[in-house]
Amino acid sequence: MWLRLLVPLVLLWPVLALAAEGTSLRRYHATPAREVLALLFCIVTYFTVWVGLDRLIEGATGIATAAIVASTVLALLAVPLLLFVGYKIFGVKRDEAAT
Repeated sequence: MWLRLLVPLVLLWPVLALAAEGTSLRRYHATPAREVLALLFCIVTYFTVWVGLDRLIEGATGIATAAIVASTVLALLAVPLLLFVGYKIFGVKRDEAAT
């Protein structure tokens, strides 16, 4: 199971960096602690979604490779939404000066 997590772990960081800095989410600011908590929420939720999708897809298809690839793609597509939700939960607000 740990080797299966290597693919989504490696691919998470560039997508998370793009979601945090390459989208309109980069205009959100708060204390560093709140921003880190929002990022940790995003990472934990990402892996929860990935594990759920992996088990669901592998159970449906029976092919481990297809489950890993499809789960990774679908979970990576959810990263900007997960980060936005984390920002809302931990009170990271839109910076009015940046707009």
